Amino acid sequence: MRLAHIKALCHAGKEIEALEEWNTLSENHEDLVSDRNALEMLAWGVLKKGESSNQLAIKINSLIGASMTRDARAIPLILEGLRGTNSLVRALSVGLAAGYGDLPLQEELARLLEEEEVWSVRLELIKAAGQLRMKETKQRLLEIISHPRTLAEEKVAAIVSIVNMYDSIDDKELASLIRSNRAGIRELACQIISHLNLYEKIPMLLPLLSDAHPSVRMSTLNTLALLKVKEIDGKPLMKIEQVTQLMNDSIAEVAITASWLALLQGDKRGEKNLRNWILKGEEKYARLAAGALAASGKQGVSLSKSMLKKSNNPYVQVTLAIGLIGQREAIQLACKTIDKHLSMQEKWMWDTTLNPLFRSLSPSQVSHVVQIPNYPGVVNQMTRIELLQILCIMNYAGAQQAVKEFLQADTWGPVGAAAATLLQEGDDEALDVIRALLKDPEVKVRIQAALILALLGGDKQAVSVLKEAYPDSSREIKLHILEAIAKTKDQDAIAFLLERLNEPFQVLRVVAATAIIQCLYH
Repeated sequence: MRLAHIKALCHAGKEIEALEEWNTLSENHEDLVSDRNALEMLAWGVLKKGESSNQLAIKINSLIGASMTRDARAIPLILEGLRGTNSLVRALSVGLAAGYGDLPLQEELARLLEEEEVWSVRLELIKAAGQLRMKETKQRLLEIISHPRTLAEEKVAAIVSIVNMYDSIDDKELASLIRSNRAGIRELACQIISHLNLYEKIPMLLPLLSDAHPSVRMSTLNTLALLKVKEIDGKPLMKIEQVTQLMNDSIAEVAITASWLALLQGDKRGEKNLRNWILKGEEKYARLAAGALAASGKQGVSLSKSMLKKSNNPYVQVTLAIGLIGQREAIQLACKTIDKHLSMQEKWMWDTTLNPLFRSLSPSQVSHVVQIPNYPGVVNQMTRIELLQILCIMNYAGAQQAVKEFLQADTWGPVGAAAATLLQEGDDEALDVIRALLKDPEVKVRIQAALILALLGGDKQAVSVLKEAYPDSSREIKLHILEAIAKTKDQDAIAFLLERLNEPFQVLRVVAATAIIQCLYH
């Protein structure tokens, strides 16, 4: 009867009263802590109350928490978020809906794609349509691609989404895309050919090498490279005038892409051009050329080694070093190069804006976004931790010290959860380096190491460190600790999490409730 009373209180949104009743009841019935149904009921009561909160932070955390349970009861909450008046909540709900993919959610996403006016939400909707392969949105996506005022980010996302929907394409439709008077649609044709590996359709792309729009010319070159085209209609690729002319294109990113293609084909002109761009070109194009060289595989190793020594640009050097490590060439020199530049104070990012195939390290150009506090700082730390991961995997002698210095940084705490996601599960070398820091004499280093281990691979070794650190941590770090414990799915931590449901801050109670459900069933 008292459990039924608690359930009624939870449904009525009276979570505090439900918790008080639970505490009284559990004093005399210790077996309740192991009653899965009772624990889940209590946790969902906290989540549902949080979702109806007027405070944005609590509402968002409740929504995320409910979705992380992978329970069907989260679907009505996500639907409500999609129909909400706050654009931040709608954008978040779109991403969560894409992760579930249930039909009612897809129907709501399709409706929103037609009606949504806020750019950030619309961008998430475009991505979700592709992720869920919602073919009913294809016409709307084509309209977005072809509209002259569509922003570049939307156009790229829409092209990727439509490409993901194709399993095949007939000659008539492909020819129609290639002859379209919209540059975005012609780009789409290139993407479809490379996505479906339509090697035999390459001759249809020849006219696009002379296209008036630089992005179409570049997309055509990218397709030729991705499909490893050596000849077209029996003629060697590097003897086709439309290809060779593009190495001297007036648009730098087209010229660099054509030179990269030439390098892949073994043409010395490509190597010469890339060298000139790296040493004499404008800085952003030097970084782009370095990204192209890093993406050229074995063909670029010799030039990369040479440019690593001759270039004085730290961004070019790090980009080239990553390319060499990828080919397992000059590993020690490359690792030292990365380590040397990690001490730079300037914020970093990965740049793929000029050509999506070429990723290069760049000074941060990231703008602040409403959804993520200190977003430029988050991106900077995510970029740096990826470089640290490389040092760990390569067993670089200075890797542990580099990781420790990173964990000591004042800016780490607020973005630890986001940064840790870039450490991939299974990289044992990186994990071993971080595990060793669980016993570091500095409290801050121990906490950050434990957060990474728990958030990364659910390492239960970190739980005791996190529980010990919890009482004296700031509210923000407490949130990260609860999220991290949830990732470990450690059932022995449920008693600790139950105590957290009595926290004075609702946002902490919401995250603790999510953690309880994950530890119970996931």
